[in-house]
Amino acid sequence: MSHSIHSLRKKRIPAGIIGASLAWLVLAAPVSAQEDVAGACADAARQFFNNFDAVADMRADEPRTDGSRTAGGTLDLGNYVAEVRCGFPANELRLSEFFVDGSDQLATLQSGGVSGGADMPNYERPVGGVLPAGSSFTAGSIINCERPGTGAGQCDAGVVREGNGNGALFVFWPDTGSRVLYFENGEIVRYDESEADGGAQLSVTRDGDIQIVTVGDARFEVVDALLIGG
Repeated sequence: MSHSIHSLRKKRIPAGIIGASLAWLVLAAPVSAQEDVAGACADAARQFFNNFDAVADMRADEPRTDGSRTAGGTLDLGNYVAEVRCGFPANELRLSEFFVDGSDQLATLQSGGVSGGADMPNYERPVGGVLPAGSSFTAGSIINCERPGTGAGQCDAGVVREGNGNGALFVFWPDTGSRVLYFENGEIVRYDESEADGGAQLSVTRDGDIQIVTVGDARFEVVDALLIGG
């Protein structure tokens, strides 16, 4: 993907401004700046989760051949970092596509039915591979991990299996912080890239049933069974 990365300021929108008027995000001015597209996507994500203080890290893609625009990135909700993708028609900021963690949520957003509180996924750290009460993870485990400053060790991990070998693996560093690795057909294909990663590349090699994953200077060893079960 070719992106221009923009760090977005947090915008507070009055809680009363909800429903279709905000969900459609219509602005009269043509879309001319990438930060406008990225900002509109961030606003939609905050509205969806009813969390207007959440820190967004969004970036706008180059226009499609028909002039329509897309943007995406992450929204940090505290114990959960949501991956968001948005689409807009050419020359306007009317939201026409809205995905959260790969799931189409446009209709929910347009209906004014925001997600928040009890509706939010619970992705708390599964300490020692043990899932906490009410966890949204399918399974928990411990994997080998390594990064500069902490050296080789073990990380708590929780997986969300979506079926057909697809899903997301949340890896929690021993001290603080986490990394999300997304997989398709049982193979890790991308990560929760943000501006702080500085364009770090994902690399995946194999050693039998173990996927050796590197993201920049960080390294993870992921057993296939953790991703797909069995």
